[in-house]
Amino acid sequence: MEKAEPEAACFGLHEGVRSCWIVFDLQDSSPLPSLMEDLFLQFNAELEVAPMMNAEDLAKGLAAMRSSSG
Repeated sequence: MEKAEPEAACFGLHEGVRSCWIVFDLQDSSPLPSLMEDLFLQFNAELEVAPMMNAEDLAKGLAAMRSSSG
């Protein structure tokens, strides 16, 4: 957790398996291999990474789409 510096971490069940959802700000994807390897080795974890965005990022992306299509 210290390495990822999460904004939030939630624990529960997903499809009957103990699970953890960690939300962190990923400015650069280069630390991902190191972070993922630590989780594999320490917890024998199955990992899934999914990018997300906040409302500000979404608005910025939609505006860019509109300006490039016109």
